[in-house]
Amino acid sequence: MQHGLETRHGVEGSPLAGSVILVVDDDEDIRTFLLALFADHGAGLCEAADGDEAIEVARERHPDLITLDLSMPGRDGVTTFCDLRTDPATGDTPICIVTGHPEFRRVIYERPVRAPEGFVTKPVDPDELVRTVRRILALRSRSRLRAP
Repeated sequence: MQHGLETRHGVEGSPLAGSVILVVDDDEDIRTFLLALFADHGAGLCEAADGDEAIEVARERHPDLITLDLSMPGRDGVTTFCDLRTDPATGDTPICIVTGHPEFRRVIYERPVRAPEGFVTKPVDPDELVRTVRRILALRSRSRLRAP
Protein backbone atom coordinates (compact mmCIF):
# COMPACT_ATOMS: atom_id res chain seq x y z
CA MET A 1 0.00 0.00 0.00
CA GLN A 2 1.19 3.43 -0.80
CA HIS A 3 1.47 5.83 2.13
CA GLY A 4 -1.47 4.16 3.81
CA LEU A 5 -3.99 5.58 1.38
CA GLU A 6 -5.25 2.48 -0.40
CA THR A 7 -8.39 0.84 0.93
CA ARG A 8 -9.43 -2.72 0.27
CA HIS A 9 -13.20 -3.12 0.38
CA GLY A 10 -14.64 -5.49 2.96
CA VAL A 11 -16.32 -8.74 2.05
CA GLU A 12 -20.06 -8.33 2.53
CA GLY A 13 -21.49 -10.52 5.28
CA SER A 14 -18.16 -10.83 7.08
CA PRO A 15 -17.89 -9.71 10.73
CA LEU A 16 -16.06 -6.47 9.95
CA ALA A 17 -17.72 -5.75 6.59
CA GLY A 18 -18.41 -2.08 6.00
CA SER A 19 -15.78 -0.94 8.51
CA VAL A 20 -12.51 0.76 7.62
CA ILE A 21 -9.60 0.07 9.95
CA LEU A 22 -6.38 2.07 10.04
CA VAL A 23 -3.51 -0.21 11.10
CA VAL A 24 -0.55 1.69 12.60
CA ASP A 25 2.65 -0.23 13.32
CA ASP A 26 6.27 0.44 12.40
CA ASP A 27 6.98 -3.31 11.99
CA GLU A 28 6.05 -4.20 8.41
CA ASP A 29 5.55 -7.90 9.23
CA ILE A 30 3.10 -7.12 12.03
CA ARG A 31 1.31 -4.55 9.87
CA THR A 32 0.99 -7.09 7.07
CA PHE A 33 -0.34 -9.72 9.50
CA LEU A 34 -2.94 -7.33 10.94
CA LEU A 35 -4.01 -6.12 7.50
CA ALA A 36 -4.48 -9.71 6.31
CA LEU A 37 -6.38 -10.64 9.48
CA PHE A 38 -8.80 -7.74 9.14
CA ALA A 39 -9.16 -8.25 5.37
CA ASP A 40 -10.04 -11.91 6.01
CA HIS A 41 -12.84 -10.67 8.27
CA GLY A 42 -14.21 -8.24 5.70
CA ALA A 43 -12.76 -4.89 6.75
CA GLY A 44 -11.68 -2.13 4.44
CA LEU A 45 -8.13 -1.08 5.28
CA CYS A 46 -5.59 1.67 5.36
CA GLU A 47 -2.20 1.66 7.03
CA ALA A 48 0.54 3.82 8.46
CA ALA A 49 4.11 3.01 9.50
CA ASP A 50 4.61 5.82 12.02
CA GLY A 51 2.80 8.39 14.11
CA ASP A 52 3.02 11.27 11.65
CA GLU A 53 1.62 9.13 8.84
CA ALA A 54 -1.09 7.79 11.16
CA ILE A 55 -2.39 11.27 11.89
CA GLU A 56 -2.30 12.22 8.21
CA VAL A 57 -4.13 9.07 7.10
CA ALA A 58 -6.69 9.32 9.93
CA ARG A 59 -7.50 12.90 8.94
CA GLU A 60 -7.85 12.00 5.26
CA ARG A 61 -9.63 8.65 5.50
CA HIS A 62 -11.75 8.98 8.67
CA PRO A 63 -11.47 5.27 9.56
CA ASP A 64 -14.02 3.58 11.79
CA LEU A 65 -11.25 2.34 14.09
CA ILE A 66 -7.50 2.69 14.53
CA THR A 67 -5.17 -0.03 15.82
CA LEU A 68 -2.10 1.66 17.24
CA ASP A 69 1.30 0.31 18.26
CA LEU A 70 2.84 2.28 21.13
CA SER A 71 6.52 1.60 20.56
CA MET A 72 7.48 3.36 17.33
CA PRO A 73 10.45 5.53 16.35
CA GLY A 74 9.89 9.26 15.90
CA ARG A 75 6.47 10.25 17.19
CA ASP A 76 5.81 7.31 19.50
CA GLY A 77 2.42 5.70 19.93
CA VAL A 78 1.67 7.40 23.25
CA THR A 79 2.19 10.85 21.73
CA THR A 80 0.29 9.80 18.59
CA PHE A 81 -2.57 8.51 20.75
CA CYS A 82 -2.85 11.84 22.60
CA ASP A 83 -2.58 13.81 19.35
CA LEU A 84 -5.34 11.72 17.72
CA ARG A 85 -7.58 12.20 20.76
CA THR A 86 -7.15 15.99 20.85
CA ASP A 87 -7.51 16.57 17.09
CA PRO A 88 -11.11 17.58 16.25
CA ALA A 89 -10.91 15.57 13.01
CA THR A 90 -9.92 12.32 14.76
CA GLY A 91 -10.88 12.73 18.41
CA ASP A 92 -14.00 10.56 18.19
CA THR A 93 -12.32 7.70 16.31
CA PRO A 94 -12.09 4.57 18.47
CA ILE A 95 -8.54 3.37 19.13
CA CYS A 96 -7.40 -0.13 20.02
CA ILE A 97 -3.85 -0.25 21.35
CA VAL A 98 -1.84 -3.23 20.04
CA THR A 99 1.50 -3.39 21.80
CA GLY A 100 4.28 -5.71 22.88
CA HIS A 101 4.71 -3.62 26.03
CA PRO A 102 1.84 -4.38 28.42
CA GLU A 103 3.47 -2.08 30.98
CA PHE A 104 2.40 0.82 28.74
CA ARG A 105 -1.22 0.16 29.75
CA ARG A 106 -0.67 2.24 32.88
CA VAL A 107 1.04 5.01 30.91
CA ILE A 108 -1.69 5.27 28.30
CA TYR A 109 -4.55 5.25 30.82
CA GLU A 110 -2.88 8.01 32.85
CA ARG A 111 -3.05 10.51 29.98
CA PRO A 112 -5.44 13.47 30.28
CA VAL A 113 -7.44 12.26 27.28
CA ARG A 114 -10.19 9.66 26.88
CA ALA A 115 -8.83 6.13 27.38
CA PRO A 116 -8.49 3.77 24.42
CA GLU A 117 -11.50 1.62 23.62
CA GLY A 118 -9.35 -1.52 23.58
CA PHE A 119 -5.93 -2.84 24.53
CA VAL A 120 -4.38 -6.03 23.09
CA THR A 121 -0.87 -7.28 23.78
CA LYS A 122 1.60 -8.82 21.34
CA PRO A 123 2.08 -11.49 20.33
CA VAL A 124 -1.43 -10.97 19.06
CA ASP A 125 -4.04 -13.65 19.52
CA PRO A 126 -5.99 -13.18 16.26
CA ASP A 127 -9.32 -14.27 17.75
CA GLU A 128 -8.93 -11.93 20.72
CA LEU A 129 -8.08 -8.99 18.46
CA VAL A 130 -11.03 -9.59 16.12
CA ARG A 131 -13.39 -9.98 19.10
CA THR A 132 -12.06 -6.75 20.61
CA VAL A 133 -12.38 -4.83 17.34
CA ARG A 134 -15.91 -6.17 16.74
CA ARG A 135 -16.93 -5.15 20.28
CA ILE A 136 -15.52 -1.64 19.82
CA LEU A 137 -17.24 -1.19 16.46
CA ALA A 138 -20.55 -2.51 17.83
CA LEU A 139 -20.40 -0.09 20.76
CA ARG A 140 -19.62 2.78 18.39
CA SER A 141 -22.50 1.81 16.14
CA ARG A 142 -24.95 1.65 19.07
CA SER A 143 -23.81 5.03 20.41
CA ARG A 144 -24.29 6.59 16.97
CA LEU A 145 -27.83 5.22 16.82
CA ARG A 146 -28.64 6.86 20.17
CA ALA A 147 -27.11 10.22 19.23
CA PRO A 148 -29.70 12.94 18.48
